[in-house]
Amino acid sequence: MIVRRFNESGIQSFREYLDAARLDPELPPPQGLLQDEKLTENVGGMMRVDRRSFTNRRDAAVYLNDRLSPLDDEEVRNDAGLWTWLALFFFDEICPPVDGRRKVRNDYLYVYEPHNQRHFYRHLLFLAWRILKASPSHNRLFLDTPASSLDKITQTVFASLYITRIPCIFDVLDRLYWDCDRDRPRKGIAVGPKVAPGDLTHRLPVRIRQLEKTFDLQSLTADQLIELLGDEFRPTFKGKKVGTAELVSSAGAG
Repeated sequence: MIVRRFNESGIQSFREYLDAARLDPELPPPQGLLQDEKLTENVGGMMRVDRRSFTNRRDAAVYLNDRLSPLDDEEVRNDAGLWTWLALFFFDEICPPVDGRRKVRNDYLYVYEPHNQRHFYRHLLFLAWRILKASPSHNRLFLDTPASSLDKITQTVFASLYITRIPCIFDVLDRLYWDCDRDRPRKGIAVGPKVAPGDLTHRLPVRIRQLEKTFDLQSLTADQLIELLGDEFRPTFKGKKVGTAELVSSAGAG
């Protein structure tokens, strides 16, 4: 199908479906909206998207990055109608039916709000594309997860723009929070209300704020930032704190 974007009326029509689907979980997605001339417009050119399954968020990120490559990144980043249209097109992937019934969650997972600081990073498809753009290499913490989920680790990092703008941060996060032995994120890094030493949810944002008062974080390498973060953030193996050298040797491509 040729890629299109919703206008304001199209976005509102999709919101109305989401409201209705919460009351009737068996209500099918309104696929007719996708090509309605009154509700949509052509994005430009002959870009196409095809029905497909996304094994995980990485699949979605790679596919969307390829499909949207003819467009300017900044325009894509601010296009509410495009991402909302894509959410409806791939609705089975980001809100999959189970035994014919869907659990439709908050609108912001499906309706993109680029200027809402609390919502924009939560749109499931935009988030996949954004992660790959922000970190082409060190991204396994965020992309090796279902396309239909919004995990705590990803929310924590991408809610904090001041963190994601540090050039080396994704390398640092991968070294500190990925468990290479188990090939998954380390346990306890995205905790709840309780603060834990070196945790991603509470301690990392605070420590970054402390460091930026004294250091130019934009100029640091991953090794340098890890050293500045301190022992609190270094994982423990067999009772011994891991230093920068070990972290470097254990870090994968991500």
